[in-house]
Amino acid sequence: TRAATRSSVPTPTPTAAPPQVVKIAFVDPLSGPFAGTGSTLLRHFQLMAEIVSAQELAGPGIRVEIVAFDNKASPQETLTVLRQIVDRGIRFVAQGNGSGVALALVDAIEKHNERNPAQSIVFLNYAAVDPDLTNSKCSYWHFRMDADTSMKMEALSTFMKDQTDIKKVYLINQNYAHGHQ
Repeated sequence: TRAATRSSVPTPTPTAAPPQVVKIAFVDPLSGPFAGTGSTLLRHFQLMAEIVSAQELAGPGIRVEIVAFDNKASPQETLTVLRQIVDRGIRFVAQGNGSGVALALVDAIEKHNERNPAQSIVFLNYAAVDPDLTNSKCSYWHFRMDADTSMKMEALSTFMKDQTDIKKVYLINQNYAHGHQ
């Protein structure tokens, strides 16, 4: 009777787990004078997300999705956009166009993560190169993917000092605090 009872109870069949989606907020100018740059970089991020997802480079069943946000190259607009990102539960923020924007993000994300440790956000900085981002404004939650300007200048000057054919060097710097460092 025990065998009959066991055979009449259906055994559950294993089902594939739904794919896990890792969302990355792309926060850069998608309108205004810098829209061309922002839109091009957005397409790069989207292409990389497609490749990572298709080849399962983030792991089996993990899909990467890029969610675009237009910050209009403004630190103030970026903070508004960050609230939308938090509300949507996105935990990764990628930004690179503008160190002023990046500095605002570092500060806001640091404060958010202190208040909401269970919903921490990681800032993926792909191009904002102000040295303060990894010096005086350094944050555990900030991951820089590009060398800062002092590193780049060190590499250039180290190379150029042994180049006897270089007679003059001209610098054209940005006319704000970052350009004067």
